[in-house]
Amino acid sequence: DCDINLDGEIDREEFVKFVELLTADTFAVVSQGLIISLIVAPTVAIATKKATEGVPGVGKVVQKLPTSVYASLVTLAIVWANSDTS
Repeated sequence: DCDINLDGEIDREEFVKFVELLTADTFAVVSQGLIISLIVAPTVAIATKKATEGVPGVGKVVQKLPTSVYASLVTLAIVWANSDTS
């Protein structure tokens, strides 16, 4: 893909193009992971905390946990589950 002149070797310019392509893909994957970790997961955690507060048995435990601790735990669980699937 990056061997522009098809000589079987990658020169400096071809290498730079390869690195640019590689870093662009890596940046996209890392950005997606950060968005999930920093925005989506805490939002889901807060929503699930409110939903689980009424569940018998679990609700009392969830109510006693501070929202920040609960959000951190759910975020870690989501990130962990996400890393297992990739």
